[in-house]
Amino acid sequence: MMSKNRSSPIRINGFQIDLGDALPQHVQERLLTTTETYFQELKHASVGFRREGQSYCCTINIQVGNFRMMIGEASAPDCYRAFDLALEKVAVQLRRRKRRLDGAVREEVRAGATA
Repeated sequence: MMSKNRSSPIRINGFQIDLGDALPQHVQERLLTTTETYFQELKHASVGFRREGQSYCCTINIQVGNFRMMIGEASAPDCYRAFDLALEKVAVQLRRRKRRLDGAVREEVRAGATA
């Protein structure tokens, strides 16, 4: 299932499960909010849901800016919880990437100030 907004870089798929209307909207809002917290540009995002026995598995692949793809995956008894857990994993990666970039900029400023 493709997201409703054609200009959105987020693609949401359900493999052999019906996602309804509320889940894709929840996914889009939370994913945009989380990525915009750390970076301004979300280049591409793909969110997939599938069944694994009695639980649901959610896989999130995102790319911000020109960085490499970040992946988060989690399983839970319902799709919303699986998505939230996978999003937490992606948020940790975004936070670490942002911290590394901020640290590199600070090092460049210090090196320029001492030169």
